[in-house]
Amino acid sequence: MTPRPPSRAPQPARAHPTHPRDRARRSPSGQPPLTSPASPPGARPDDGDDLVLVGRHEVLAALDSPTPPELVFLAASAHGPGIEAIRQAASRRQVKLQVLAPDLFRRRFGEQAQGVAARAGAYAYADFEAIRRGLPATGPVILLALHQVEDPRNLGAIVRTAEAAGVAAVLIPKHRAAGMTAGALRTAQGAAAWLPVARVTNLAQTLATLKQHGFWVYGLDAAGAERYDRVTYPERVVLVAGGEDAGLGRVVAGLCDQTVAIPLAGRTPSLNVGISTAIVLFEILRQREFSPASAKISLPSS
Repeated sequence: MTPRPPSRAPQPARAHPTHPRDRARRSPSGQPPLTSPASPPGARPDDGDDLVLVGRHEVLAALDSPTPPELVFLAASAHGPGIEAIRQAASRRQVKLQVLAPDLFRRRFGEQAQGVAARAGAYAYADFEAIRRGLPATGPVILLALHQVEDPRNLGAIVRTAEAAGVAAVLIPKHRAAGMTAGALRTAQGAAAWLPVARVTNLAQTLATLKQHGFWVYGLDAAGAERYDRVTYPERVVLVAGGEDAGLGRVVAGLCDQTVAIPLAGRTPSLNVGISTAIVLFEILRQREFSPASAKISLPSS
């Protein structure tokens, strides 16, 4: 087994620019907010309310996910190949369609909905232990852990990037961190339908467990010990990115086998956490010559 790099003392983290909080949209019909049906098998439902999904791409992705939405709304004026694909997917998944007059649809869901919206049950987070057991015993796997990322739009953008980079699963803390709200799901643009997101009570303990099962943990830190592009990443890696304000926490940073930094040429002191995460994830993928970054997780059927 390849020896681990020497342990490092925790280093102060550099803050990312803070972004305003996003909030789940309350349905104009007076119903509580709705969440994504993007629920992998073996997932458990969130404690939150339902959410409304809007937009053709997001609704179609939800219809293709393991748990489809409960109801799809169409504006009577909505036409085109995308609408026909949604109609066919809804028929295939036996999801009811409700056609609304254009003015009524706009009042309920807004102009940005592209004539399509859906109501779904609360987002179902994947179970961490189910993810761990479902991973292949050998071969390349990338996991992404986020420590106290508080802006749902950052979370959604990161989920979208992670899915594109072949990440097997995203791990987020249950407390003091953004969840998969309507804002996160809108920003993810359907990627949450294909990528498991698990909430864990203790992220540090979760990282320690993964290290015991052969994973190497790399922390993304502006004060990192090595440039991100001068590191040879192992097959089984967990990339940890810190929150917008404090970056990596002391305990989480101390669990990292190595911290990596992105060099900056200008006067801007740091990058947005979503951009930083994307840069490092695609460096890991580049080193693998864009071979499949991870095998599919085998989760138990719900």
